[in-house]
Amino acid sequence: MGEQHSPRAIVGLTRHCFTGSYPVIEPLLKHFPNMSVGFTAVLTYSSAWEAREALKQIPLERIIVETDAPYFLPRQVPRSVCQYAHPGLALHTVREIARVKDQPLSHTLATLRENTSRLYNL
Repeated sequence: MGEQHSPRAIVGLTRHCFTGSYPVIEPLLKHFPNMSVGFTAVLTYSSAWEAREALKQIPLERIIVETDAPYFLPRQVPRSVCQYAHPGLALHTVREIARVKDQPLSHTLATLRENTSRLYNL
């Protein structure tokens, strides 16, 4: 198989809206070293403990934030205030990522911005 078909040559691959456990994502992370994993505001819910445990084990450099708008309103946002998710609410997910990974918010934001820029060639 040529270099162009190598898993290392694949750029821009994302596991969208990941809500599973680490054993689910681990083989993909190993096989596709350039793959990113997208997390949404689902992380803000107590029921998403498996996703938070997976998040702890995934390097921050391989994570991106997704809103999956209009779905997945952050737990902290009452439906009486906002009925639908939108990009302006992504900071709730970023804060949860920083908390779970025990990283400063500024470092988490900067790294996630770099990841997004790299993924989308911005």
